[in-house]
Amino acid sequence: METIAAFGDSVLKGVIYENERYRVTDMPFYKRCEEVLGIVVENKAKFGSTIKRGEAVFDKYLESLKDVSGRYVVLEFGGNDCDFNWKEVSEDPEAEHLPMSTIQDFNSMYSYMIEKIKELGKTPALLSLPPIDSERYFRHISRDLSAENIRKWMHNDIQFITNWHERYNIEVFKIAIAHSVPVIDITSAFLEHKNYHEFLCDDGIHPNEEGHKLIAGSIMKHLSDRNITF
Repeated sequence: METIAAFGDSVLKGVIYENERYRVTDMPFYKRCEEVLGIVVENKAKFGSTIKRGEAVFDKYLESLKDVSGRYVVLEFGGNDCDFNWKEVSEDPEAEHLPMSTIQDFNSMYSYMIEKIKELGKTPALLSLPPIDSERYFRHISRDLSAENIRKWMHNDIQFITNWHERYNIEVFKIAIAHSVPVIDITSAFLEHKNYHEFLCDDGIHPNEEGHKLIAGSIMKHLSDRNITF
């Protein structure tokens, strides 16, 4: 049975948000893929992981990747990288606030992992990002903070959240193109639905149980369309 190594954040880990708490779903998309494809996913994803934290985890397991039987190593980052310290934004909306990872750092660290995987003779496979719901996410991040100040920093346009998140999603595709590695588009599976929000949790950013089914379906379609087998 082939083993696939995977590094990423809470989406890959299978974290969902319901009843005002986070938990790992029993059937995240990678487990659905395991069942259908007959593989084992060695999942090293971490809740809240940015590309910097992901690189540290990756480096820790780099040597052991040589012994993983599968030829693919899955990478899934970006959702936390584009985020901001909303408490600091709330306290000082007039100041300049940088994201958790700048685009330049995001690109550089992602590129580093991709090239290291290639050096091992394996193939990196990137996952795009699921879309987010600006309204829900804004309500979520502004709890116990000054929603007014956060809106002010966004120039009263909370659609900024979606637009900024998409900036990092586009960067994932650009990185894949630059390094000639496959990227699996999971974004479109959500956007094909008029109300894709129904596939997201109450926090507006984590896919719910149905969302994980969509992601698994996207991966299966990607593999089928390219006749990729294990």
